[in-house]
Amino acid sequence: MTKIIFVSGTGRSGTHLIGRVLSTNKLINGRIEEPYTFKLITRIASRKDLQTNLVNNILLFLLKIRLRKIIKKSSSIILEKSHPSIWLFEDLVKMIPNSLFIGVYRDVYPTVSSMINHKGVLSWYNKLPQNKKNNFLGITDKNKKQFNGLSIEEKCTLRWLSHKNELFRLKNKYPERFILINYEDFINNMDNNLIHLSDFLNIKNSFIPEKINLKSLNKWKSH
Repeated sequence: MTKIIFVSGTGRSGTHLIGRVLSTNKLINGRIEEPYTFKLITRIASRKDLQTNLVNNILLFLLKIRLRKIIKKSSSIILEKSHPSIWLFEDLVKMIPNSLFIGVYRDVYPTVSSMINHKGVLSWYNKLPQNKKNNFLGITDKNKKQFNGLSIEEKCTLRWLSHKNELFRLKNKYPERFILINYEDFINNMDNNLIHLSDFLNIKNSFIPEKINLKSLNKWKSH
């Protein structure tokens, strides 16, 4: 039986909504960016390409201990909504063999619009070096020399692209463990998507859909 479900994504892509809706199922104990694990997952994911293997392994071991403690204390399926977990997929699969993953992505324009209006997202460009390869920010060996001089819109677009590429890589490589959800499609076809998710998770579809104002999908155009 699945013990934990990870909800991950590009950030500013609707992972909160999907995490909330799935957590309405009585079989699921939803953890929406709980600091005990979210901060550690984010720390590892954002600096994984910058730290030594020793540091990464120590932090991953600490995360393993925390996740297993949570699982041990709960009789429900754990939903861990920590969107940067996308960058720890292979590590998390080894830690918890019976885990499943839901990846969420959204169209580039509303995602980037949301990013540039979110202080937390923008703060990463002050916290992390912008001249070193880092998948979390979308910095590659090819663009690292130019990255610092790019506009904030271009930087956020590269971050979105890096996450999207990783989401699709995981979907194609691990179809039995990883399912990919498009945010706009989830909003417009929530009932069908919940049936699809219940089949993937192998649990009863007793989710309670949220009522969404469809006009909110175009809110980004006014920014």
